[in-house]
Amino acid sequence: MRRRSTILSLPSLLIFSILATGLGWTIWRQGGLAFSPGDLSGKNDADIFLEGYSSHAEFEGQCSLCHQPLTKLQAELCTDCHGNITEQIDMKMSVHGNIENVVHCAECHSDHRGRQYDLRLENLGDFNHSSLGFSLIWHQIDYSMQLIECLGCHAADESFSMQTSSCTSCHAEHEQDFMLTHTNDFGGSCTSCHDGLDSMARFDHTISDFPLVGTHEQLSCVECHIDGQFEDLQSDCIACHEEPTGHQGLFGLDCETCHDSISWKPAYLNGQAFEHDTGTRFNLDLHSQDYAGEAITCQSCHQESLDKFSMETCIDCHVTGDEIFITQHQAELGGKCLECHDGVDRMRNFVHQELFPLEGSHSVIECQACHVDQVYQGTPNECKDCHPEPEIHAGFFGLKCEYCHETLHWVPAQLHSHEFPIAHGDQPGENCQLCHISTYEQYTCYACHEHDESDIREKHARLDLLDGELARCIDCHADGLVHEKNENGN
Repeated sequence: MRRRSTILSLPSLLIFSILATGLGWTIWRQGGLAFSPGDLSGKNDADIFLEGYSSHAEFEGQCSLCHQPLTKLQAELCTDCHGNITEQIDMKMSVHGNIENVVHCAECHSDHRGRQYDLRLENLGDFNHSSLGFSLIWHQIDYSMQLIECLGCHAADESFSMQTSSCTSCHAEHEQDFMLTHTNDFGGSCTSCHDGLDSMARFDHTISDFPLVGTHEQLSCVECHIDGQFEDLQSDCIACHEEPTGHQGLFGLDCETCHDSISWKPAYLNGQAFEHDTGTRFNLDLHSQDYAGEAITCQSCHQESLDKFSMETCIDCHVTGDEIFITQHQAELGGKCLECHDGVDRMRNFVHQELFPLEGSHSVIECQACHVDQVYQGTPNECKDCHPEPEIHAGFFGLKCEYCHETLHWVPAQLHSHEFPIAHGDQPGENCQLCHISTYEQYTCYACHEHDESDIREKHARLDLLDGELARCIDCHADGLVHEKNENGN
């Protein structure tokens, strides 16, 4: 007789039914917790609620919020709650916008590891921070040699955003003055320039679209990069240099045609260095506008071409400002304006007295008497240039007329300096050539007195006169009288 199986016995089936009912009731009561591999994280930010929850632990029994196999990707379920992550991915910004396999959330944020597990921080040690454009090679420890934690730079909230104030506060503790100037110049958006490797400190501007050469090389960064702006800057000259008034509507905006960055002046016109002040001896500082307030351009004065200029242009313009004065001025001094004027009005305060005093008879002479044909530069100012030497003077008195004459009147002449008595002995002193035989500057006493040199030397031997002193009679006979020197030589 065959033995019956105990598995299919009534007691076995009854026990199985009871266990199955109990298990079903337990699963129904616990939901998915019965299959949970561990507790969900209870880490939360008290002020942040997503879909009504502040942590994963609060919906631990609702497995379908994170798991819908064959229906929806887990990454989609994550972003249904974490909408800010979707924004980062779409905008390709922050952490999640720079991760290649961003759809595999669980690779960095796997849960079921206990209530104290922090999904944001626990796996960051494996994250390549350089993928965000900022390396941590130089940011392992701070200036106090303390380890720099993630939250030392990032916000502790859901955004986990970079806090630029952390950069400035940390670096200011080490270099306060530098950081104050640096943030004033470039603002507080540190990562706009810095990548953690200090690349900007070694930035070579020559590889950019605007090499810094010449005068530009001396500029500080902030003079061009205002408010920390480094992208989309205009590099045309006109972006920084206002077009000169005299250029407007004439030369265009291709400044490099005539100028270079070594120096703005001189400009190069037709390949030749040109600067109006030195090239024409006429300064344009006072000629930026005409009397109507209109800008004076190069063509205003050089109407035919840049290499041609007519004085009539000066006269036509200044007549509109003061016709009576210009008419009289032109009639008196002519139309050669550049003979006197250099653009900075140097003749306005001209004092003739400082160059050639107009005194005596000179004060009543007409300008044209000296400035023939209205030529003012290089006018001679020596007496001989205007007054021919009298025949009686010729070759004798020299050309220092002022020794005897003055500008009040030419005659009579008056000897201004003659200490030796002119009326000397039996001579009335009217014949200058009696003593001044060859020139006015030299004299001799031998015209009247004995002039045998050996005899004169013998008579003066006791005085021990040196060579040449014997002929300088006035040194001892200044009053024309004979003086016997005593033993002391007096």
